Amino acid sequence: MEQEKQSAFEQKNHQFRIRLEQLQDDQLASKKEQRRVEEQQEAFFELQQQEQSVYNFVLSNCEPEERAFIEERGDDSLRLAKNAQREFDEELFRLKKEERQLFDQEETVLQEQRAFLETSKEGEHGA
Repeated sequence: MEQEKQSAFEQKNHQFRIRLEQLQDDQLASKKEQRRVEEQQEAFFELQQQEQSVYNFVLSNCEPEERAFIEERGDDSLRLAKNAQREFDEELFRLKKEERQLFDQEETVLQEQRAFLETSKEGEHGA
């Protein structure tokens, strides 16, 4: 009987550890994904700067009759860049929200585990 209780205790405690490890793995994956998005943002920003430099060069060296067309393309490019930046920001926000949820879940599991350990300890001493 005592061995069955010990086995059930160990199994339940093992389940807590497995859940915690999975949550921590998910947190790490979320952090890596956040870093990947941040790196994409940085690369995109560098490309935007290069594009702006080329745009300014072309605009300053174009024929007057081409100016409106080039300015329109520049406006399109700026609009697309703002949309891309908004998408990056939304993805980072989603990932950070997901990470917070994972931390909250981890805290809940830790609380459940502590309660289980306390109940188990009280059961041992009360028996």
